[in-house]
Parts: sequence; C-alpha cells; structure tokens
Amino acid sequence: MVRGFVRFGIAVMVLFGCIGLTRPLHGAPARALRVCADPDNLPFSNRAREGFENRIAALFGESLNLRVEYTWWISRFIRRMLKHTLLAGKCDIMFGLPHDARFAREVRGIALTDVIYTTSYVLVVPRDAFDRYAHVRSIDDLPRDTRIGVWLRTPPQDALALLQYPNLVTYHPWYPEPVFADLAAGRIDLAVVWGPTAGYYQKFKYPDALIVRPIEGPDFVWPIAAVVRKDDRDLLHRVNAIIHTQRERIYRILEEYGIPYLDRRGDGVSIRSISQSNR
Repeated sequence: MVRGFVRFGIAVMVLFGCIGLTRPLHGAPARALRVCADPDNLPFSNRAREGFENRIAALFGESLNLRVEYTWWISRFIRRMLKHTLLAGKCDIMFGLPHDARFAREVRGIALTDVIYTTSYVLVVPRDAFDRYAHVRSIDDLPRDTRIGVWLRTPPQDALALLQYPNLVTYHPWYPEPVFADLAAGRIDLAVVWGPTAGYYQKFKYPDALIVRPIEGPDFVWPIAAVVRKDDRDLLHRVNAIIHTQRERIYRILEEYGIPYLDRRGDGVSIRSISQSNR
C-alpha cells in the first residue's frame, strides 16, 4: 500500500509510523517510546519492523534512551487512524504526514513537528528506454504518444489530465506493485508516482529493469513531518531537537531504502538517493 498524498489533498503515498512516550503514573520516568504504525505498508512500516519509518522510530528511541513499542493500525484512511490512535491517546506522535498547515487546521488537536525530510513524485522509466526520456525535466516534456501510469487521485494524475494526455493508465495507490510490474513488462511506457515507493521498488525489486528520475510538476514536492497532540508541547520540543541533531542519520536511513529526498544543504537543492539506486 502507498501513502498517498491525496490523502492530504494530494496523493500521499506516503508514510506512517508514530512514536510517543509511555508516561507511568506518579511522575515516574517514561519507559518506552510508543509507535503507531501500519502493520503492512512497506517501504514505510510493517510488523517485522522492516520499513524505513520503523528504522527512524528506532533512532528516536535510541536518542531518548527508550525502548520502542508499537500499536498497529491500517493507515489507508489517515484521519480515521489519527482519531483512533494519536487523538485517543494510544500513541503520542505519528510520522510520515505532510508538513501542511491546512491539514493541521482540518484535524483539530494536532501539532506539526519540524520537517523531517522533503520528497517528491518521480518519473520511472525502463532502463532500456532511458535515452528516449533523457530530455524530460517536467511533465510538459513528456511525449504525448506514451502510455503513462499514475496513481488515482494524485497530483500527477490531476496535472496530466489537465494537459489532456490521451494515454493515462490509472492504478490504485493502495496496491503499488502493479504499476511497476506493468512498466517492467512493457505494458506501459513510463510512470509518474510517489518517490518513496518508487525508489524502494526500483532498488529492491526491479534494479535491472527500472530507473527513477526527478520530474517537475504542480504539487509534486512535499515536506514530510510528524504530528503530536497540540497540548503535548514537551514532546514536540524533544522531537524537533532530535530531527535537527540526527538529520544526517535520518538521511542515511532514507538512502539505504532508496528513498529520494531533497538535499538543501548549502546553496543548492538536489534529489538524493536516486543516483545511488540507479547504478
């Protein structure tokens, strides 16, 4: 399944996992970092703790000197998940949500952390067709005779539909595998899909068949954060401190999973992880 940022006004194929502090009675020290996550949503999380958000949660637990505990909840409907987990007190922080002020206003009772990383939708092409699409920098450059795979209710579908591309092939974002399988088998020519999922599938499932490349388009770039309950100011400050002090370690986790992220160090902005995965 993908976290689609439609789910945030867009198509989030986005990511989940949450962490919080277990607070014992009588003012005793916190015992654990509680994590709410989807039990079957790679590359983000699963019960075996194999997702990159599981790894990020472990990093936060290490930084706070706390063991990590999980509460599992299917993340297909994010507002429902928040209602029954974070806002119900079963966890105290959730990762993988858009750093979007409108989203925070619409879901009462939550507060956004600082941005953890920034990612985007990407172009995925067959490795043997790379030269044909080497010139593509934005959706305006896509040849109109190509069969383009997109996930339903995502910014790429919206943008390409407005441009009246004639050969859009739509897929459901809850089931990410088919678009990559069709692309590798030649049933479609290219795809424009959520970067974290695309980078993971290219690196671990289709390394010899597919290449991931950046592409520009409206609402394609999304900063990713966590959310906490609005009244938990102490946790918000502690999480923000870890985000900034452990940013390089977070980036290394993303790179291990092939997750594309925008690197804003210095004066430049570049998408990292893509070049490593395409080798």
